Amino acid sequence: MDKFIWKEENSVGIKEIDEQHKHFFDIANGIIDLTAKENLTKEEAVKSLQELGDYAFYHLSTEEGYFDKFKYQDAPLHINAHNEYRESASEYFRRINNPNTDIKKLAEEMAVYSGNWLLAHIMVVDKQYTKFFNEHGLN
Repeated sequence: MDKFIWKEENSVGIKEIDEQHKHFFDIANGIIDLTAKENLTKEEAVKSLQELGDYAFYHLSTEEGYFDKFKYQDAPLHINAHNEYRESASEYFRRINNPNTDIKKLAEEMAVYSGNWLLAHIMVVDKQYTKFFNEHGLN
């Protein structure tokens, strides 16, 4: 399974947000590593997935806080993209409690989905706010 590698081209030019994006990738990569374990327990998987979910929601809230603070006019569209991720993540969490769920497969799916979503989101959506945020002193 390929891991998510941070590249300079992924930067949005805002240190705090770039660091959060890197950490998000690190958590997803940690889950990918975890799923390679022969004897992965449900508790280990759930703990790691919860960490990913919590951090993702924290990161999305950070961006949305800046949207409010600076009155970013494209915020509604951007927040819709965030909400799509939140809904997908919530669906993964609902599946955890199904006794027929293969927890290792679920963990891998969520990590890969989350990393791919973030990468596409950075390159297509997040990069649109860079100039606006920079003009408001956020670098």
